[in-house]
Amino acid sequence: MTAVTTAIDNQAGEQTVIGHIDDFDVAAMKMVKVDGHRLCVVRTSDGVYALDQACPHEGYGLTTGELDGDLITCAWHNWKFRVSDGSCVLGEEDVRTYPVSVADDGTLAVEFSEPDPAVIRPKLMTSLRSGIERQYIGQVSRDIVRLLRADANPGELIWEAVAYGAPRAEFGWGHSIASLTDCLGMVVQYENDDRALPIVQAIAGVAETERGRPERPLADALPTLPPDARAEFRRQVEGESVEGAQSVLRAAIHDGADAAMLKPWFTDVVSDHLLGYGHGAIYAQKAFQLLERIGWDRADTVLPHLVPTIVYGTREDKLPYMKLFHRGVDQLDLRDLAERANEPDPNWVDDGRLLTALLGPDRTEAALATGAALAGGASLEDVLDVVTLAVSERMLRYDTDGELDFHDDFGWLDITHGMTYANAARWHVGDGPVTVDDVRLVLWTAFLANWTGRHEWHTAVGDRAEIEPRSNDLLEYGRSLQHEALLDGTTAFIVHAHAVKMSVAATEEAARLGTSAPLDATARFMAAPKLERFVAATVTRSIDFLSGKAHRD
Repeated sequence: MTAVTTAIDNQAGEQTVIGHIDDFDVAAMKMVKVDGHRLCVVRTSDGVYALDQACPHEGYGLTTGELDGDLITCAWHNWKFRVSDGSCVLGEEDVRTYPVSVADDGTLAVEFSEPDPAVIRPKLMTSLRSGIERQYIGQVSRDIVRLLRADANPGELIWEAVAYGAPRAEFGWGHSIASLTDCLGMVVQYENDDRALPIVQAIAGVAETERGRPERPLADALPTLPPDARAEFRRQVEGESVEGAQSVLRAAIHDGADAAMLKPWFTDVVSDHLLGYGHGAIYAQKAFQLLERIGWDRADTVLPHLVPTIVYGTREDKLPYMKLFHRGVDQLDLRDLAERANEPDPNWVDDGRLLTALLGPDRTEAALATGAALAGGASLEDVLDVVTLAVSERMLRYDTDGELDFHDDFGWLDITHGMTYANAARWHVGDGPVTVDDVRLVLWTAFLANWTGRHEWHTAVGDRAEIEPRSNDLLEYGRSLQHEALLDGTTAFIVHAHAVKMSVAATEEAARLGTSAPLDATARFMAAPKLERFVAATVTRSIDFLSGKAHRD
């Protein structure tokens, strides 16, 4: 391990006398305090030097280590530093040094002052990039705290992870983009140094998932936009051409297209299919929300690297298990339903049919009941409300013994997508008149809400868990869950990402519905036993596969 040199320059400050040169033996170290700050003072044959006493790794005192010429070795984890400039020769980061002067009479004085934020920020950003690349989360964490103390913008810190991770994501952005967006949104819930928690959690996900991967180049932008660029983008995505879709998209961005213009492009393509358990719609939502927070000038990185996720996403609507749902959809007139949804009945309330259908085992009826609700005066928002309530109920009554049924490809994370997908669909269809594409997207969310019950179709429905709300204030309740999601209660990044994403979506959905049900469901998910590593389950399912056993619906 070799650290990038990031020695910090100090502002000119007052000198503090720390003793006489005769008080310090050659080839020895001594700890001294200056204004409550511990320093390691070292005298070598070349001079006297002062460094931070705390090793930058975990704070162990350097004076307890060993000195060999110009090199200190920390006793705790063997990190090594040159005393002359503080550079780390084995470990992750440098130790800060302070100028020492020797008067004619042998008096020693150290210049101790805080560095100029404008001077240290660029150097700390270099160190942060190094930590992200090497997945040195300790270094990332310390640099984030230092940068926040140096008045760095949290969005700029998240951008470092975007700039590193987006070009390296093998199949386009995954869960890390959702976590980057949601964690950046959580920063306002913290103050001072504590703001580092959501930022480091976000960056750690990118560092883990993209470490060591080569950069994936983007296709060049088209020299000129086609006449109907939106339709051409859709055609390229449908044809599974990453390069073609990126070329059109980048040309639009370079031509000055803004978020309002490009959001419908992505709503188009995520409504064409039920993409990968709703991931296409969710990641598009998070990408645009991220750009709102870090600046649209970063769109040419964020959005083109999102394209492979959508192009390569599983088109679940083409898979056999959706045939029964399609039987219902084929009986619906989506154009008529879109027209009706544009003039909904403000007094519409589900009479129980839609909720019952979504919670039942009949996939065809789930589609028909959704269509009947829209035909009967429901808005798209009304339908999404019922979808959210259905998924909340599913999570509250999920039999957690199902997590240990390794033969069944189903678990907690599958159910959470029912809510996060509905939340993303709400974002996608929230602007402008209702279109056929909007209706189709909402139908996909109804399918997924219904499909999250497939474990119940083969086992007894579990007893509904009764959750004691943490607060009657839904926002406070939601924020407590978001905070819990950041506290390392999960061992795998994939589960952590779902906890973060779910806690944010549930907070928004609860506020919309005026009920704690989504938050209660999230609280149960976060507290319940669940698979984390998936190794044993994968082995079991591999044996089933090689033995000719098919997945059950």
